[in-house]
Amino acid sequence: MREKIVSLKVAPRGDPPPSATDVWQAQINARLSGIERLMRRLEWQVWALVCGATGLLGLEMLRHLAGR
Repeated sequence: MREKIVSLKVAPRGDPPPSATDVWQAQINARLSGIERLMRRLEWQVWALVCGATGLLGLEMLRHLAGR
């Protein structure tokens, strides 16, 4: 192989510090994601209660129709 004709010196580039708005938005996003997670859990619990109540209502209707 041929040797390099030009040697480049690359200085390490550091990332600039985050601005205040980036930090603020990250905190807001973290809080909103926590609220969304809580709402998703609550939604599943409500659906479980609704399905359970509907099942019990259906069983009671069948029991009433059967004459017990």
